Parts: sequence; structure tokens; C-alpha cells
Amino acid sequence: MLSKLTQVKGYSDLDEEQLQVLSLVYARHMDTLQNPPEYAVDNIIEINDNSKQNFVSITFKNGKVFHYTPNGSWY
Repeated sequence: MLSKLTQVKGYSDLDEEQLQVLSLVYARHMDTLQNPPEYAVDNIIEINDNSKQNFVSITFKNGKVFHYTPNGSWY
């Protein structure tokens, strides 16, 4: 499932640590959602690295943006 992320804009810009954050926090985040299909990997349109603020942001087709942090949280 997460292998589809390699096709998402911005994925190739992430370093190894950011890829780990993305993978782990995305999985935890999906476990908490009431409508996970809306946030499926197929609905991710862009991934951005924000090293200065220490998060990876994920943009979904529905316009929602989530920020995933190295400590395992998201907002």
C-alpha cells in the first residue's frame, strides 16, 4: 500500500528519517480516522518536507493537509 507513495509529488525529496516518519505516523493516523478511504494513499496528492519546522506535510485530494512530526504526532 505505502509503495504507491513513491509516485506522489514530493516523495523523492524526503530523506530516510522523513520517510520513516511518514510511514509510521501515517499508519498511526489512519488507525484513528472514521473515514479512512478518504485518506487512502491513492488520495494523497503531495508530500512536502519542512525540515525547518521539523515535520512532513501530506496534502489529500479533499484539500486537507496534515503535518507529521518525528515524535509521532500529527496536526
